[in-house]
Amino acid sequence: MQNLRSTLLSYMRVGIPVKGPFVRQGLNGTNGRSEFLRACSTAASIDQDQIMDRVIGLVKKFDKIDSAKVTENADFQKDLSLDSLDRVELVMAFEEEFSVEIPDVEADKLKSCADVAKYVKSKVSETS
Repeated sequence: MQNLRSTLLSYMRVGIPVKGPFVRQGLNGTNGRSEFLRACSTAASIDQDQIMDRVIGLVKKFDKIDSAKVTENADFQKDLSLDSLDRVELVMAFEEEFSVEIPDVEADKLKSCADVAKYVKSKVSETS
């Protein structure tokens, strides 16, 4: 999983276009990160509930998931039946949405929306 994620990220960093369920294109080919930054003027303004809502919303948009099964504590692998590649795509979507980098070691620990929201909140708190 780590090698696949690293490979995907390296392609993204050099500007090779990547298509997937979470890639959003804005004006002039910009990505969703700038949209998020405009939506939240400062990282400190995001509270835990807002983060959880955004995480759950992202997971529900993933085309391989039955959105009715998505809850704060639904396990990505056991309850939502995501394989390792699907989880890599989710992690990349979380990184893009919240403008954080999630190391492979930490990504492997993120098993549910609650885990992701907690991790993102900790990173947001560090930067403010």
